[in-house]
Amino acid sequence: MAIAFAQVSIHSRSKGHSAVAAAAYRSGDQLYDDRIGRTYDFSKRDDVVFSEILLPDGATDSFLERDYLWNEVERAENRSNSQLCKDFVLALPRELNLLQQIELAKRFARMHFVGNGLPADIAIHDHGDGNPHAHILIPTRRLEHNRFSKYKARDLNPVFAKGFVVEQDYWGEQWRKMQNEFFIENNLDLQVDANHLISERHSGKHHNPNAHYLLEENQLIQQARMELTRDNIDLVIDHLSTQYSVFTRRDVERLLFKTFQTSDSPQEYLQFVERVLGHHNVVALGDNTRGQPSFTSRSHFMQEAQLLNDIEAMMGSQKHVVHQSIDMLAQQYQLSEEQQEAFRYIAQGSDISVVIGRPGTGKSYLLKPINEYYSQAGMEVIGAALSGKVAKALQAETGITSSTIKSLSYRLANNMMQLSDKHVLIIDEAGMVDFASMAYLIKEAHKAGSKMVLIGDPDQLKPIQKGEIFRGITARTGYIELENIKRQLDLGDRQASLDLAKGNIDKAIQYYQDKGAITIADTKLQALEKVVADWKQDLESTSMVDTIMLSYTRKAVNHLNDLAREALIAENKIGDESIIYQGFERSLKISTGERVLFRENNKALGVRNGDTATVKELNTQQMSVQLDSGELLTIPKEYKALDYSYALTVHKSQGMTAKKVRVLIDSKYWDRFLSFVAMTRHKEQLNIYTDKENHPTEQALKQTLSRSSTKDNVIDWPLDFATRAGFDSESLIGKAVNHIVGMGHKIKQAYNFIVNYEAYLLKARQQDKLTDIAEARADVKQVALKIDTKLPESKDYKLSEQSFEMLKKDFPQIGETENLIKKRQRMTGYFAEKADKQITTMSQQLLTNKTVANQVKNQHPELYQKIQSIYNKQKEKAFCHEH
Repeated sequence: MAIAFAQVSIHSRSKGHSAVAAAAYRSGDQLYDDRIGRTYDFSKRDDVVFSEILLPDGATDSFLERDYLWNEVERAENRSNSQLCKDFVLALPRELNLLQQIELAKRFARMHFVGNGLPADIAIHDHGDGNPHAHILIPTRRLEHNRFSKYKARDLNPVFAKGFVVEQDYWGEQWRKMQNEFFIENNLDLQVDANHLISERHSGKHHNPNAHYLLEENQLIQQARMELTRDNIDLVIDHLSTQYSVFTRRDVERLLFKTFQTSDSPQEYLQFVERVLGHHNVVALGDNTRGQPSFTSRSHFMQEAQLLNDIEAMMGSQKHVVHQSIDMLAQQYQLSEEQQEAFRYIAQGSDISVVIGRPGTGKSYLLKPINEYYSQAGMEVIGAALSGKVAKALQAETGITSSTIKSLSYRLANNMMQLSDKHVLIIDEAGMVDFASMAYLIKEAHKAGSKMVLIGDPDQLKPIQKGEIFRGITARTGYIELENIKRQLDLGDRQASLDLAKGNIDKAIQYYQDKGAITIADTKLQALEKVVADWKQDLESTSMVDTIMLSYTRKAVNHLNDLAREALIAENKIGDESIIYQGFERSLKISTGERVLFRENNKALGVRNGDTATVKELNTQQMSVQLDSGELLTIPKEYKALDYSYALTVHKSQGMTAKKVRVLIDSKYWDRFLSFVAMTRHKEQLNIYTDKENHPTEQALKQTLSRSSTKDNVIDWPLDFATRAGFDSESLIGKAVNHIVGMGHKIKQAYNFIVNYEAYLLKARQQDKLTDIAEARADVKQVALKIDTKLPESKDYKLSEQSFEMLKKDFPQIGETENLIKKRQRMTGYFAEKADKQITTMSQQLLTNKTVANQVKNQHPELYQKIQSIYNKQKEKAFCHEH
């Protein structure tokens, strides 16, 4: 079972520690400590299965000798209480083989330490007890060529600011993230599990373990963990809240099992699970889409409630509406009618705007006039995205100064920059942003009076960390959608992309099947070879920059890249001579004309994680490359985060476009989100490949590509059924929270629409004149309460398809009204107003026809309520305009 255990301990002289002794013990080596004249011999240890020293760029090879390295560390420290080194202990997934465990540990060391100038001494221990783990021992100073820096590397410690986590939690989260990425890349059906509530000290294996002080300490920790858990359920709940926005009983059981695994009383364990789930700080949300009872913590509920407060306040504010026409800019940039509507929606809307931009719809192009519009009004537009590559592309394509979300949050938290009411903050690829990051930026924007524009797609790849908050926000704020896909030149391909965006995967796959664009080979190897053969044929009419192969797993991508390179050599399409460079995971043979991928950011060199380039010249020390964005760069051989880029993982392809794309479905673990991204990257041609070993039938392929999994948010569960019954929206959250503070509260599952009268009234400032509307609201409330008592909480309020079809057959105007209501949800501006008038007219006709109205009210009161609510809302809107 994979867990996020990552423990950090500091070795210091004040505690009698020795860096040489620590290195000898962890590596199972015999080392001599020059400072105190003592030999440490742990060479008889049989549980050290791997050890290796990794050096930063520019370090002399003499530091590869362990005794030399750690004696130099000792010599660099002069004080009697000096901190000598840090020991990182990482729990390794026992499901991995040794080579995979080594690769994972080295990747972590390179990313966090070696790439930042610190040598790393890695050792993997396996005592045969099912608990393999890696030690990474690092000094506290950077290694500069042949000596250690005179300054401590304090800048590499985690940042602590408002709301930021402590060091142990920070490294645990980094380890969790890297493991999950590794599992995805290597097609492993694993997921990192929640960790113990209290970390134990790692003691290793000793001849006399009962006398060892660390074993005794761990026994005390186990006892303390049990006592602390029994006496402080809040600790368990807080720990769950750091891992999940919404959790299930199974999540609680998995966490507590680790605490109670030494208990002799299984009944006590089960009783405690019930105590946790029944605690007043746990909120029961009802069943999720898989029929599992779901919960959240009161603290997280409060955080999302605060987020909702911020969002609603921004929705009610229009501080950034500029009294200048957009027509000239729309004409200058030749915006389509759809893009013009999106422009108006952002420019004339509230202080928070959401744009659903399907891939290829031209959302980046739309941001150019948006930037110019606000700049002309004396405002500053800034952009942010989760990845450096997307931020770089955002800035290059739109002219908007952009950075990563992590960088922006850091600068805001440390007062290195301040937002104001003159700022417009644009978040690109917002669907990939986790809850904590999104909530922080929205809070800061609201506090400063800034405007936020969230641009993304909730159906693209999901955030790695907890929460899928963008989807929840769109449900609250509403949005405008760019559906007119422009990336694909073929109109049929455009429609297929739209089907993929809407989740109609079967329809899209059938289209490409009928088009002859899907190849199902007999074996995995044949599928791989077919992809490369067709890709090679593309090169006769298309440059390597404009054609790409995509796959899900890192293993398949490596295989595709190797086969592609062999084909290029055979065709003399890359240089004859090659030079070996150390890549991110393996040694690479690099030639002129080679296509390469950069997998780590390096500001000094000008590259970002995900950039692709073509090698123009190279020698044994450096290479000259041209990025696909046009920049010419010199990359020294010391940069080791390289890979080939003939084929990429789907995750690396997000945001890119190519003329021809060939997608290999190499795994059963694809889902609809991967399908959506992979199959919308092309302009001219898309081909899909799989094999009968993974997908023996077309139906099996469709099932794989349609698989769906989402991360829940609290706001996906309506706060209360009364929301749609006309209660005061401003105080609703407060009332719900107050109720939850006192005791556990089961939030009822409700119809997935919210009629928010009071929010509109506050905005229009007309509530004192609308007594007739208040009466209408009271009628709606009574209908809702009646429904509430009739229907059990577990029942789905949506009409069954069969009963609805029967109703439409009897009263066709109901079906017409329902269809128009659905279409209206995606409209804005002129089209929305036109639809509103039609809906009002049709609703009035239904409600004034007593025969129809009574039958609908008696047989389907929830539909009646929806129609009545929409009619009342439009009536109220007309009243406000008249007054």
